[in-house]
Amino acid sequence: MTTAWSGIAEQPLQINVLDPAEVDAESWQGKAIEAVNVCDVAIVPTGLLAALDEASALTPLNETMLGESGLNAITFYPVLREGAMKFAGRIVAVPQGAVQPAVVQRTDGDNLEWVALDRWDAYIETISKLSHGKSEPVAAEPLAEGGAVQMFLWRANVSNPPVWLFDRETFAPVIDTKSYVDVLETMKQCVSRYGKERLTAGEVWSRIATGKLRMAIAWPAAHSKIDRIEEAVDCQFSPLPKSNASDLTPVQTLVSDVSPVAIISSHCRQSEAAQRFIRWVAGGEGTSMLRDAVTGLTELRSSSIARSSRSTTESDETPSNKTPSNKTPSNKTPSNEMVTDRYDAILSKALSSLSIRTPLQLMQYRKYTEVLDAAVLSCLSGDQTPQAALSAVSKSWSELTESVGVKLQAKAWRKAQGLSG
Repeated sequence: MTTAWSGIAEQPLQINVLDPAEVDAESWQGKAIEAVNVCDVAIVPTGLLAALDEASALTPLNETMLGESGLNAITFYPVLREGAMKFAGRIVAVPQGAVQPAVVQRTDGDNLEWVALDRWDAYIETISKLSHGKSEPVAAEPLAEGGAVQMFLWRANVSNPPVWLFDRETFAPVIDTKSYVDVLETMKQCVSRYGKERLTAGEVWSRIATGKLRMAIAWPAAHSKIDRIEEAVDCQFSPLPKSNASDLTPVQTLVSDVSPVAIISSHCRQSEAAQRFIRWVAGGEGTSMLRDAVTGLTELRSSSIARSSRSTTESDETPSNKTPSNKTPSNKTPSNEMVTDRYDAILSKALSSLSIRTPLQLMQYRKYTEVLDAAVLSCLSGDQTPQAALSAVSKSWSELTESVGVKLQAKAWRKAQGLSG
């Protein structure tokens, strides 16, 4: 980043890193606020916006900054423009990306009829068929520490629960109600077919892209031991399967609480340089290499998807024709969900939605996600039933809310949904 920036501006760039992996959840919020207060620009997880707003550590972006001569924010994907950029109805952040999970199927080999996996039972059945006669797992999804909670929330999102995570009036958690328990039960059924190894997003992407896995829930992700794989060939991509209960309601797009956003600190000392840097990281010259190298950074504008080998429109209008050329056409035609041979088309469709789910933006958000992550992993390993695991989460979340303050937390949740508080 420093090298690329030096070709744009003479202003020196000093980067200080506060790695969440090296800071425990108890200390994270305080240290993150301290770090933001001594810098001009910060790139932070979306989940941290609630605490930064409460600490008055954010500078809202002005119309000049957002206009055509600045960020030209109108060209951002709707999910990013209307969701990730805003908190409490104010535009305070510039999203740097929002990965979305996709079901990835290898289309080379196996001699199986290809079908659209628009239901979890079809997904599970296909894994079972692919596993027949195989000694090694043929499918996976990111379930390493910190990954399980993200996958659970994405799965819960597409199940379209009647209430999202917390009661609107009392702020009591609803994570232990039937719709969420059913999600974890289905997740457990899937994971029982993956084998015991818990993989990171980078490991899953690497293995499906190179053919070591035949099916996966995955997205392009950097891996510490190999070069980033730009795209997976001989693969078909489709959105996450839905439950029957979500059939009649459009699936909302959920931006993960770990998705990165850039903000200008309220203690910024160099406003002009800070705004210039923000404009640059939002897609300026030299940043494409950065986006290719860092997991979580994605394209921000729909025009950047135009180079896709298949357009989103084509994929949407003729889904029943999306049978791989090396397969026997199935008598089961895909649903009207998009199926494509490019991940970026899946990403584009998800981020083009006008239906947006509130991410977990709370005071001490990492404590909430760590509790849920541990409970999901406990259930998946067989130590607890789905109901017991989520009941324990509900109790722990209630205790966390009491420690933060119910009124303060409820206000943060309202602000996360676009209200003034």
